Amino acid sequence: MVIGIIGLGNIGQMLVKGLSKSRVVSPSDMIVFNRSRDKAAELQRLYPFELAATAQETADKADMLFICTKPLDVLPVLRELTLPARLHLVSVAAGVSLQDLETVHSAPVSKVIPTVTSEELRGVSLFASNRLVNDTQRDSLRLLLDALGTAKEVSEESIETATILTSSAPGLIAGILEAFAQAAVRTSPELGIDTARRMLTETLAGTSLLLKGQELGFDQLIERVATKGGITEEGLAVLGRTLPQAFDDLFAMTSEKHALLKQKVQAQIIDRKGEQ
Repeated sequence: MVIGIIGLGNIGQMLVKGLSKSRVVSPSDMIVFNRSRDKAAELQRLYPFELAATAQETADKADMLFICTKPLDVLPVLRELTLPARLHLVSVAAGVSLQDLETVHSAPVSKVIPTVTSEELRGVSLFASNRLVNDTQRDSLRLLLDALGTAKEVSEESIETATILTSSAPGLIAGILEAFAQAAVRTSPELGIDTARRMLTETLAGTSLLLKGQELGFDQLIERVATKGGITEEGLAVLGRTLPQAFDDLFAMTSEKHALLKQKVQAQIIDRKGEQ
């Protein structure tokens, strides 16, 4: 199977690096196109994939094509191509629905929400597929995503919420930990911000291994750490007064952002129909 990738932004590069590192496919089984050929050539020196001269060449040779452009560039780029009917088209763009993709490719289409942690072959990659994706194509996509961590098929209706828990979460967790570290240093300046960050990083790694290795629920781990009347229990009570509303606000904000992006994508489709 030949994997095509159009666009070498963060996600496109992650796919090249992660798939190569996992060895689920060889770089020689990838064909890549990027507008900046110098950027692609630099990555090719590390991962010897085939470098396409055009996006059309990538589409012609690929069995599965990942379109890794910015969301508002996905449909315009695809409209410039002649996509083979056999091609399994996979978009990694938020805000572009399966139905939107079907306006340019009335054949097998999927959308994937990847995560940057896939470079370390960890994390969850979400995916949803249309009815034209057959079992073989779905299994092939799942195989690739499982090699990058864990593949999870979800409905389109829930994919935006799930995205916050998977794709956005590394950045959100880093932001929470940074605020945690800064608060510690405000309380004890002699600790130093670098030391506080290292402590939290190691603690996060250990917590993750403990949860996964012993198959603990979050509540079970809390019970282990939070003794009755202890500091951790009191600390959880403090967080319980502020965090629920903060996370509700977070999900409300992301819903608004997704709705706005969808409106812009729909405007592209309406404008296109008006031109025809």
